[in-house]
Amino acid sequence: MRLKHQKYSLLLLTLLFLAACSKKLDLKPETSLDVDKALTGEGNLRLATSGNYSLLNYINYMTAYFHLTESPVDNVEATSVFDPGGTRQFGAYSYNHFPTMSNSSDVYANAYKLIRGVNNVIVSIADDASPALLQLKGENLFLRAFAYQSLVKVFGRPYVQGNGSHPGVVIIEKPIPTLERPAKRQTVKEVYDFMIADLLKAESLMTIDNSNAFATKYAAQAMLSSLYLNMGNNAKAIEYADKVIAMTGKFSLSQGDAYKTYFSTNHSVDKETIFCIKNLDGTGSGFFYYNQSYTVEKFAAVSKPLWDLLNEGTGDLRKNFYKALKTTSGETWNFTTKFVQNPAVNTTEKVSSPAIYRLAEMYLNRAEANAKLGNGQQALDDVNTIRRRAGLTGTDLYALGSLRGRSSILQVVLDERRLELAFEGGQRRDDLLRNNLPMIRNYGKAGVPGSNITVQPTDLRVVYFLPLNEVNGVTNSLEQNP
Repeated sequence: MRLKHQKYSLLLLTLLFLAACSKKLDLKPETSLDVDKALTGEGNLRLATSGNYSLLNYINYMTAYFHLTESPVDNVEATSVFDPGGTRQFGAYSYNHFPTMSNSSDVYANAYKLIRGVNNVIVSIADDASPALLQLKGENLFLRAFAYQSLVKVFGRPYVQGNGSHPGVVIIEKPIPTLERPAKRQTVKEVYDFMIADLLKAESLMTIDNSNAFATKYAAQAMLSSLYLNMGNNAKAIEYADKVIAMTGKFSLSQGDAYKTYFSTNHSVDKETIFCIKNLDGTGSGFFYYNQSYTVEKFAAVSKPLWDLLNEGTGDLRKNFYKALKTTSGETWNFTTKFVQNPAVNTTEKVSSPAIYRLAEMYLNRAEANAKLGNGQQALDDVNTIRRRAGLTGTDLYALGSLRGRSSILQVVLDERRLELAFEGGQRRDDLLRNNLPMIRNYGKAGVPGSNITVQPTDLRVVYFLPLNEVNGVTNSLEQNP
């Protein structure tokens, strides 16, 4: 039986290659054990893989990533200038970035920690190994692509700007046994090509049907669909969305009451989730978005434009993913409950397991790609599938001759993506950037930086600075973002 990966994280940190905790990309090998010996045998390889998964649940990795990618968009409003994490969220919300910003430094350091970990497993498994070992190799290839996806989205400009020609991040594809420190950032295109190669190989290697908390070939297909959509390769985005949607016995959209409570589950066995980060200890990505018992000012409320959109349809079930709460100042705001295990109680909330890929996104990936390819009816069919699941019928659905005030079918799709995928790991940010659309925040409290601003997709601050210690080294310093 597969080991629970969270349980073994501390052990792995003691035994293997994850001991380097510096914020810098420290490639010094662990000297306290024989790494080659540690990664020989299926048991050790499974243990190492479990430790790699555990890094996804580390609050200073995925929580930081969620904050960096959700706070800058028009789905959120700062309730005050107070930020529970110091400058962790507010710098992202206000576009006041700096190279020592803790969230961006944490994402950088921990993504490369994960990359170092998976590289050790990948090189330890031959391509002619047993199916069980090839499954582990495929899972680690998926995790490596996942880590690079978080890095290139935070530190690299959108692919559609210059067709991927801007600086991306450093690609490290194998263990580096010395203090060698890569000095060159590969381009965004090179990083995307690297991720796609990893995912295609992972898709071919993973033949075991695990739970949603582990990588599968379907998770690789879902990530490929999303990557191709961000690249502007709409035909490929449809191809890989189709592969997942076609698995009707494996995946299906949650319906009715099951959908209303979807986000309060751990997602490891439900049929809508393709891949989730299973959370066993109650900490994680949603802490600053929603916490009823938090004794200081709650920070990221739901914006008025998003709330108005939720109220546009009659009886939209997605309003169940939000709750009105009072801040310490006595004001009432709406907050998302997408990360809360039980939003009905009035005690300390534990964070649920965030769904990273789910079937609804595949429908909406396909809808956007079809809209751009001129396949308007197919795009609206997928949008209406999502709207019917949300309890919307009749005039709340779309038709070619009735776009309900939208200027285009693409606008229909983007509004539906906003409704369905709000707060889910930077989806809205990706939607705006790949479609060359500005972030318009025409709301907000006076005196709160970041309120009432418009940020163009080409603005320098839509991406973050590399950590200061990666660009200020004596030798092999990386090029900083302007």
